[in-house]
Amino acid sequence: MPEHSADRFWEELLQRVAWELETARAALREGNEGKARVCARRAVGWFVQALAQVSAYRYGSHIGENLRRISQDEQLPEEVRAAAARLQGGARAQLSGELYSLYPLRDAGIILRYFAQQVGCAAAMERLIAQSEQ
Repeated sequence: MPEHSADRFWEELLQRVAWELETARAALREGNEGKARVCARRAVGWFVQALAQVSAYRYGSHIGENLRRISQDEQLPEEVRAAAARLQGGARAQLSGELYSLYPLRDAGIILRYFAQQVGCAAAMERLIAQSEQ
């Protein structure tokens, strides 16, 4: 990938992630935890699926599969796997007493920080996450 194309790739990807994180934050302010979880999942999904184009990370073709595979990957830190497991759970999991994320932005941040560090864009990702946590 030419350098200018690579720069554009990361710029567009980080913009998508930022938008999802900001939408999740807004949903939490409005008391809409379900929407916040969906947006947090999408932020992770966008990033993880894009990594497949530029790295050896391959966690499936859709968000649910991404989170499931991350949660089961023994090579990843426990903190990352646990965050992915929590983020998988939604309203049905909550109603049935199963595992779900009480803090979707935090869980998404754990996953995003880890993978961003692996591909060399940790500083940019940290800025996005910090903005979403304000």
